[in-house]
Amino acid sequence: MDGFELYDLGRKLMKIGEDAIPDPTGINRLPVGVRHVMTDVFSHPGTSVAEITERTGFPAGHIEASVATLRDAGALATTLDPADPGRTLVRPVPRHGAADRAAATVDGRLAEAAGIQEPDQLKDMVTTLEMLARRLSRRLTPEHFNAQYSGTPPWDTGRPQPALLRLAESGALRGRVLEAGCGTGEHALMAAALGLPTVGVDPASAAIAIAQRKAEERGLSARFLVGSAFNLGELGEQFDTALDSGLFHVFSDEERARYVDSLSTVMTPDARLFLLCFSDRQPPGNGPRRVGQDEIRTSFADGWRVDAIEPATMDNNNNPEGVKAWLATITRI
Repeated sequence: MDGFELYDLGRKLMKIGEDAIPDPTGINRLPVGVRHVMTDVFSHPGTSVAEITERTGFPAGHIEASVATLRDAGALATTLDPADPGRTLVRPVPRHGAADRAAATVDGRLAEAAGIQEPDQLKDMVTTLEMLARRLSRRLTPEHFNAQYSGTPPWDTGRPQPALLRLAESGALRGRVLEAGCGTGEHALMAAALGLPTVGVDPASAAIAIAQRKAEERGLSARFLVGSAFNLGELGEQFDTALDSGLFHVFSDEERARYVDSLSTVMTPDARLFLLCFSDRQPPGNGPRRVGQDEIRTSFADGWRVDAIEPATMDNNNNPEGVKAWLATITRI
């Protein structure tokens, strides 16, 4: 199975699952970030807002608003903790038989899609898919990225990506600039060289150390911080421009929602995000997840305006001819 086939299979499985979820209250039409909070609560009944915040990385304000929305929709209930009256517990509202019906519907649709009639074959397929899901759910950690900088990662070309450099030269960057997932800092330094106050954030301390050294050597005042793209609100700052070169495409669907919510906490109204990522036009092979235009639009559907998505090329040490990419211009509204 090649990359395109695996990607297509994943989309089909997701569609089967979404269609099979009982949805009498319209929960499936709520924003993705709200639904992820619901998923967390269903996995951890009797949890608290603080615990949901710690597990998901969403801002506490987003969690509180999402819990209120889901409570109004009848999906969740909140009660005071008998042992600690100051602590509110969040629980899913039981729906008798809903889980059984959903499981039966999913199994039936899987069997139909795969052309399986024997119950034992279906059971084996479900077991295999569950095992695969557990493996694919493993997160890329700061340790993983730190290890990459013991050598030269494929994305660290030592220069700005041409598509983003053209934006900088055209005057598209303005105000205070944030680079999320800055790596060794080439794009943040590019913005700083224009005289713009710039901050670069990356989870890999090894990359940040290199970026800081570059800034000193070039006499530029960009600041570089070790941090998570899921917790940008902790910076306590607001930005007019954000740059994302090769970060969005490493995230799972759940992580995308967390990332977009995190960006929303630090970007002022009318601030612009320039996002450069692998495109689904890039043939299967090594590298991160390929991204379709519809995925970008869906991820930034709530509180954002996607102004343009244009074909571009990303420089990459493993691909001398470059990688097919999308360059998206997205405005915070």
